[in-house]
Amino acid sequence: MMKASVGNPQVQEKGCDSLKRLAPDSEGQEEVAHHGGIVAVVKAMEHHKVIGVQLAGLNCLERMIANNSATGAAMVEANGVEAVLSAMRLDLSKADLQSAACKILCSIAMCDAKCQEKVAKSGAAQAVLDAMRAHSSVAAVQELGCQALKEFAAYNAESQEDIYMRGGIQVVLRAMEANPQVPNLQVMGCGVLRNLAACNSEQQQAVVSRGGIQVVLDAMSMHSDSSAMQWAGCWTMFCLCVHNADMRCEVAAYGAARVALKALEAHRAEHRVQEAGCWLLKELAEHMATAKDRATFSAAIQAALKALEKHPGNAAVQKAARGALQSLSAFDKEGWVKMACLGRCGRLGRTATMRTLEALSCRKVCCCWLGELLVSLGCSFQRELSASCTSTFNFTVQHNQLHGPAGSPCSS
Repeated sequence: MMKASVGNPQVQEKGCDSLKRLAPDSEGQEEVAHHGGIVAVVKAMEHHKVIGVQLAGLNCLERMIANNSATGAAMVEANGVEAVLSAMRLDLSKADLQSAACKILCSIAMCDAKCQEKVAKSGAAQAVLDAMRAHSSVAAVQELGCQALKEFAAYNAESQEDIYMRGGIQVVLRAMEANPQVPNLQVMGCGVLRNLAACNSEQQQAVVSRGGIQVVLDAMSMHSDSSAMQWAGCWTMFCLCVHNADMRCEVAAYGAARVALKALEAHRAEHRVQEAGCWLLKELAEHMATAKDRATFSAAIQAALKALEKHPGNAAVQKAARGALQSLSAFDKEGWVKMACLGRCGRLGRTATMRTLEALSCRKVCCCWLGELLVSLGCSFQRELSASCTSTFNFTVQHNQLHGPAGSPCSS
């Protein structure tokens, strides 16, 4: 039908609607793509610069590539990215058109690195930012725009710089401030800030100088019951200060440690929150240790130990929690961290406690001293250690400073 009536916009629009209905799942998506459906829709959009065809085409493409990297790649090959960007430029005032386009660009960027590169080099970031600026009061455009920018920037330094240079940080922060009641928008906004700021001092400074810390902490406070928000917020705070002493001071001054502790306490069973929160505590360890209020430092120790206890089989949480304890111990003149570890050995178990102590220790520790502590604390394996009190117990030294696990969302 669409091939026979290429010059008829009404037929093309109806054809797009029909193809959309034929692609409710991955099987339907691939069937439509196999028979040239994606190519037909893109050609219809190229030939008919009218809103009806453009919107129908976008809605159809959105359905055909949703959660399907194969059809997404096929759309890229069919010049679909160019067709989407052309539709966005055709009428910037149409919020539904801009929303659909942002969603498509996001899906394509998630397919693979090649597709992401294609999107980035086609000017998609500028198109998305233009849409967000034009529809600052439309939450759907802001949310989908943030999600698209997050995916453009993931593991792609060139895209990160492009978004930053085009004013992306300001646009994202404005979206978060204007829509505080939309949790998923806040999560996506944090994702953009996280991907731009991680290990980039200039962009860390840009986010902080524009009030980004307070925006993120406000979102975490408003959506304290959302584990996704707490996870995203903790990672964003981490990425804003990792490898940057000045930014650590800023993040600490805003009370980020206390916010992280609340998140860890409220979402004890959520391994993602525990991992992200512990990495943030690790970065803020020195500031907690040197603060006049030692309650936060003590609470951080307990939070990391509880994470170890609650998630014994999760390697990412174990690594993050031990990293936090290691940093806390490095600034602990009174030995609170080791005392707390030994005090919880009954819950952690012998092996977990020993591994944690090994991570903390950077020197030989007298076993007599450990034995006395174990006796006073009533630990279950006190006899095994105190029986060797005439010798020294040599803990493994871990010199590497862990700033984030492999594959952590610093850049994803």
